[in-house]
Amino acid sequence: MLGALILTVIASSAMFTVFTYIAPILRDETQASLTFMTAMLVVYGVGLTVGNWLGGKFADRSVDRTLVVTLASLTAILIAYSVLMPYAAPSAFVIFIWGVASFAIVPPLQIRVMAAASDAPNLASAVNIGAFNLGNAIGAALGGAVIAAELGYPAVSLAGAATSAIGLATVLAKMRGASTCAAAEQRL
Repeated sequence: MLGALILTVIASSAMFTVFTYIAPILRDETQASLTFMTAMLVVYGVGLTVGNWLGGKFADRSVDRTLVVTLASLTAILIAYSVLMPYAAPSAFVIFIWGVASFAIVPPLQIRVMAAASDAPNLASAVNIGAFNLGNAIGAALGGAVIAAELGYPAVSLAGAATSAIGLATVLAKMRGASTCAAAEQRL
């Protein structure tokens, strides 16, 4: 259960490291107007909706595979955004797919937490929301630390990508550990 909650914290930190600062990123890096910024928030929200739907659909097939694909995608997208943020049209596309990847993670995370606490799924679900909010705070603090260090907004996106990569490594390590345990049990 604790491992599942930690993964929720890490995944939401990756998203909020950058999203917390999306308005100043768009204003200062993309040179966006207020209308464009508003449109990008809508585009991101549409991406979140699409991602939540896709994440649920794919998590029904494989929770771990969905987490691997979404965390790897989120890592790559945030790296791309660090390079493309000065350009409006590519930024719009990246912001949409970033939204998709950010919320395609949510259903498999929720399934993982509820499966780990099958005796109290409602309580586990509530605690998972708390983990999501803790990730929100950690991500905002990480992005703020990057800004305070005057590393620039592209570095904020790279910090989000690094956080996502940590989540990906965590999932892969768990999968490797589970397959090693299963192989050992088969030998017995």
